[in-house]
Amino acid sequence: MRLTVKFQLDDPLVLPINYQHILQGFIYRTLGDDDFSAFLHNDGFHKGKRSFKLFTFSRLFGKNKVDVKNKQIIFFDEVEWHVSSILPQFIQNLCQNLLTAPENRLLGYPISVQEVSYNKLKIDSNRCLIKMLSPITVYSTYEDESGKKKTQFFDPNDTAFPVLIEQNLIKKYEAYYGKAPERRSFSITPVDIHPRDKVVTRYKNFIINAWGGTYEVRSSPELIQFAYAVGIGGKNSQGFGMFGILKVEENEY
Repeated sequence: MRLTVKFQLDDPLVLPINYQHILQGFIYRTLGDDDFSAFLHNDGFHKGKRSFKLFTFSRLFGKNKVDVKNKQIIFFDEVEWHVSSILPQFIQNLCQNLLTAPENRLLGYPISVQEVSYNKLKIDSNRCLIKMLSPITVYSTYEDESGKKKTQFFDPNDTAFPVLIEQNLIKKYEAYYGKAPERRSFSITPVDIHPRDKVVTRYKNFIINAWGGTYEVRSSPELIQFAYAVGIGGKNSQGFGMFGILKVEENEY
């Protein structure tokens, strides 16, 4: 399930260029239910050693200006934002509290909720053309010879890119449902990717490489629907891996 939120800005909204952690914090505060929010933040759903929050969100969309010198982005008039989760309680709490809060603030700036709408898209095809609403990050963490942890990021043309996305998605599915999906295959193929689609961002003190662009995904309708709800790749709850459906292709079988 997905929410589309439109905010009206009385004054320009000034954010750091890397603002994902600000949106993430806004989500946790807005959920309202302290126990549920703490569960997601501190625990989540487990598969082996991995923990998944099972929500994701997009960038902010709207008229803006980038202040390169001060490393800021300034939004004007109104912004649109998408938030998605497989968890009904998450979506219900977020929607209710967005609409009923006396005021909403983002980094101290007042933002008025103009509209909140549900998106209950039903996917019934095993092939979809998707466009990233927040960039995908795909990575592997390992220890070097000295025992120091290293992180290697992969771009869409690397053979490891689709494999790691599939493995990650299956783990998220198993963490939530407690069982494997009937069809475990999930393939993703770059369709329209340019160098400008590469995003190098900082989340708190970590540098993250990620990619936007357009891709084709092929899997069961159920698994594509799940990916649509929770995001693909890593760090979904930090604002990565959310996509929109550009086109639903005809089934292959």
